[in-house]
Amino acid sequence: MTPSSVDRTAIATLFVFLIAFTGVALAHEGATGVVKERMDLMKGQAKQMKLIGDMAKGKKKFDAAKAAAAAHDLGATTKKIPDLFPEGSNKHPSEALDAVWKEWDRFKGDAHDAEAAANALETALQASGQDWKAAFKKMTDACKACHESFRAEEEEGKEGHHHH
Repeated sequence: MTPSSVDRTAIATLFVFLIAFTGVALAHEGATGVVKERMDLMKGQAKQMKLIGDMAKGKKKFDAAKAAAAAHDLGATTKKIPDLFPEGSNKHPSEALDAVWKEWDRFKGDAHDAEAAANALETALQASGQDWKAAFKKMTDACKACHESFRAEEEEGKEGHHHH
């Protein structure tokens, strides 16, 4: 251990305490650390998906460059997902099911599929002649597939979720 790494740990620990005590950034009823990180990441992904989804439904004017940028971001963030689920990080208010760690290879496979779907979507959007809506549907399905296996159902607002 070099002295600097000790300091860094001490500072990081202190920082976590400060955040916990001042109640700053208590997103998702008090998520901290990696749980908060992955929730924020997926919240960001939901925004990108909504942006592209609104274009797909014709609610927003289609802008290939904007949609491709959103898809690019989805690809980059999806790549990070497995790293944001370290062993033992299923503390409240995490919505992750234990299945994530029990079926790690399948979980990683789902994340990899979503990443591939995001990259394909970006490619389709860049080649504007291509049918990007089919690629977007694949991305939506990839998100859903993983959430259905590995994410706890949200208690509130269930009536709004109709599973087709």
